[in-house]
Amino acid sequence: MGLSHNKPIWRGDFMKEKQSLLAQGKLLEPKLDVVFHALFREDNKELLGALTSDILREEVKIKTTDKNRYVDIDEANDKLGVMDLRAELENGAHCIIEIQLKHCENEPERILYYWADAYSRQIKRGDRFGKLEKTISIAILDHELEELRGMEEIGVKWQIRDEITGKRILTDRLELIIIELPKARRMYKIEPNNAICQWMLFLDNPNQKEVVQIMKENKDINKAIDELEQVSGNEKLRRIAELKEKYIRDEQASIEYAQNEGYRQGEKKGMAEGEAKGEKNKSIEIAKNMLKENVEKKLISKVTGLSLEEIKNLK
Repeated sequence: MGLSHNKPIWRGDFMKEKQSLLAQGKLLEPKLDVVFHALFREDNKELLGALTSDILREEVKIKTTDKNRYVDIDEANDKLGVMDLRAELENGAHCIIEIQLKHCENEPERILYYWADAYSRQIKRGDRFGKLEKTISIAILDHELEELRGMEEIGVKWQIRDEITGKRILTDRLELIIIELPKARRMYKIEPNNAICQWMLFLDNPNQKEVVQIMKENKDINKAIDELEQVSGNEKLRRIAELKEKYIRDEQASIEYAQNEGYRQGEKKGMAEGEAKGEKNKSIEIAKNMLKENVEKKLISKVTGLSLEEIKNLK
């Protein structure tokens, strides 16, 4: 059975004392997409605007958000499919925000593909290309990209630039921002006042002690905690979030098991190949010594197991 949109699911029938769930360490993690969508919902555009402004490093206001992104629970797999959150800014730009908790093959290409989908949806066949507005894709990843190995900066904007100077932009309609949570955690230790890092720590785990300190300094995250208290107090949403978290955890465990099993099989194969190679080298040395003593090649082959062709090539 799917989520009803007649009544917001984040509004519980009761109100808990402020920060009670935070004090108990029971706030839901906003990096779970179902929680993220409930927190940054249509009637909470100011909060989404604050997050987006800090990531873009410029003041922006949200005009509308796509509020029809929920997909029903798949009872067979205990997983919830929730697509990215899309918003239109008051300056006309379109913004896609997604949180990816799983490793995906060809991830940069996948991010670019979803950007292209959002960009192309702005016009219909026959419309002028001039109607296309700037489209920004913000991808928050719970892991590090191999393609960005060694790059520790947070919130870098990727655009189409010339390869000679790297300064001339072909068009400002394309903008990609990739934020890796592990790097944000490291950066926060160096720059605790970095607003992007503060938001990422909140999204990653709002129950950690660093977030309590951030609340005192960042009024937007303080408000986000208040909103998350209400979201986390809804039992139906909590059950869905727990199912989603369980699915992700089980899937990750399966991947790790497969990887470890692959390593073990590889080690066994390597040891067997190593032993076989050692025996081969030993046979070759014996054959060389027998050749020096002018022993017949057929006898050498019988003793060492080497073929006559192999023995001939030892000369």
